[in-house]
Amino acid sequence: MTIFRRIARRFRSYWLSSLRLRMVAVSLGLSLVAVVILGGVLSYTIERNLFESRRNQIIAETQAVSGSVQAQFDGAIDARGFIDVEGANALAQNTIRATTNSPGLSGFALLRVPGQTSDQVMTSTSSVNFPVDVVSANLRTAIHDDRANVHVQSVELPGGIPGIATGTNIDVPTAGRYDLVFVYTLADVAQNLAFVQYALGIGGILFVAFTGLIVWTVSTRAIRPIMMTAATAERFAAGNLGERISVEGHDVSATLATSFNRMAESIEGQITTLATLSTLQQQFVSDVSHELRTPLTTIKLATSMLYQNRKSFDKDTKRAAELLEVQVARFENLLGELLELSRIDAGAADLESEQVSPASVAQACIDNVATLAATHKTPITLHAPGGHGVVELDARRIRRILLNFLSNAIDHGEGKPIEVWVDSNADAVSFAVRDHGVGMTETEVDRVFDRFWRADPSRQRKTGGTGLGLAIAAGDARVHGGVIDVWSRPNEGACFRLTLPRAGVTEFVSPLGLPPEEETHA
Repeated sequence: MTIFRRIARRFRSYWLSSLRLRMVAVSLGLSLVAVVILGGVLSYTIERNLFESRRNQIIAETQAVSGSVQAQFDGAIDARGFIDVEGANALAQNTIRATTNSPGLSGFALLRVPGQTSDQVMTSTSSVNFPVDVVSANLRTAIHDDRANVHVQSVELPGGIPGIATGTNIDVPTAGRYDLVFVYTLADVAQNLAFVQYALGIGGILFVAFTGLIVWTVSTRAIRPIMMTAATAERFAAGNLGERISVEGHDVSATLATSFNRMAESIEGQITTLATLSTLQQQFVSDVSHELRTPLTTIKLATSMLYQNRKSFDKDTKRAAELLEVQVARFENLLGELLELSRIDAGAADLESEQVSPASVAQACIDNVATLAATHKTPITLHAPGGHGVVELDARRIRRILLNFLSNAIDHGEGKPIEVWVDSNADAVSFAVRDHGVGMTETEVDRVFDRFWRADPSRQRKTGGTGLGLAIAAGDARVHGGVIDVWSRPNEGACFRLTLPRAGVTEFVSPLGLPPEEETHA
C-alpha cells in the first residue's frame, strides 16, 4: 500500500503542477464522452435501420409468397369441386421455395389450425430442420385472430442467433385453415452491425488519440511562453535582477513578455534604489556610532573622574555627577547595540559556534541576574527536561538573548515567579522564559520586536534598557536560523521562546509548548 500511496501522491503532485496534463486529460475525457455518445447513437440508428429494412423486406416477401400459395390452392380445385390436398401441398411447397429469395430463410411450415372440422385433412408440413419450437403460441394466436395481415415476431434461434418469425393464414379448400409460417435468421445483419460497431470503435479510439495529440501539441506551444515566463520569474526572484524574456512576434505571448520585462525593469530599479538607501543608512549608523566612540571615551573618562570625586562636591553637583555616570553608561550601551544592529542588517554578523550544553547556558544566565532578581524578590526556577547534551551554537549571542528575556521578565513580572525552560529533540533545542506579570495585548505582541518601541513608555524600568534588546535578539535568532515566538495575555504574564535548529536541519518543530507548562502538564 505504501508504494501505491507514493505513486498516488506523485501523480497528484504532477496533476496539480502540470496545466498541460490537465488540459490533455480533460480533452481526452470530453472526447471519449463525445465518441461514446455519438457511437451509441450511430450504432443504435444503424441497428434499427438494418433491422427495419430486413423486417420490411421479409414482410413484403411473406405477403407475396402467401398470395401465390393461396392462389395455388384455389387453382387446384377441379371441375367436380374436388382437390388433391396432398398434391396441392407439394405444389405449394415448390412454389414457396421458388418465390422466396430473401437471404437468411431458415425454413417454412404449413401448420393446421387446431380445433377445425373439415371434409379433408391436409398433413402439416415443414421444410427440413425447421425450428418449430421458436414459433410461439402468441404468434399463432395473432395469425388466427387477424387473417388479413402478416404478423411478425422477433425470435432467438438455436445458438443464440437473432431471427424473425412471420406468418399469415391460408385457406385450403375442403381442408380448412392453415398457418403459413416463415423463420428468417438475422445472422448476416448481426455480422454487419458488429463490423460497423468495430469500425466505429476503431474510429473513436483514433479520434480520441488524435485529439489528445493535437491538444498536447497545441497546449505545449501555448504554454511554452508561460513556462518561460515562470522560469525567468523564478530566476528573477532568486536575485538575478538582470533576467529578461526575449520578445518574438506581436501576439499575446509577446505582450506578456514585454509586460514582464517592463515590470522587471521597474522592480530592479526600485530594489536598487532601496538597497542603495539601506546601505547608506546602515553605513551612516555605523559611521556615526564609530565616530561617537572617540568623544564618548573622553566623556566617559571625565565622567568617571567626576564620579569618583563626587563626595567632595556640594549636594547638587554630586547628584549631577551620579546622573551623568548613569546616562553615559546608558549611552555607551546604546552605541554598542546600534553597532550590533548595523552588523546584523548588513549581513556581517558571524557565528562563533562552540560545543556547549544549553541547560548550562541557561543556568549561567540565571546566575547572572540572580542579584537583580533577589533585589526585587523575584524567584527564578529552571526546568530542563532536555538540553543537557552538547550542541553547537554561539553561546555569546544565546546568552545575550536569554539575558534580555530575563531582564524583561524581571521588569514586568511584578515580583512573581519566573520560570526558565530548556528542552531539545532530534531537530532543535528550545529556551523559554515565562513570567506571570502584567502581560501584553495582541497589538503589543505584534510590535514587541519593533526598534525603540516599548509597551508602556512611562513605566519605570529597573534594568535601564534601550528599546533595542528584542530587535537584537530577533537578529541573533535569525543568524542561527532560529525563531523567537511570543505568548502573552493581559495580567497573565508573557512567555518568550527561542528555538534553534541543530546543524544541517532546515525544518524543525520546537520541543517546548507556548507557554511550555501548558503542554508539559497536559
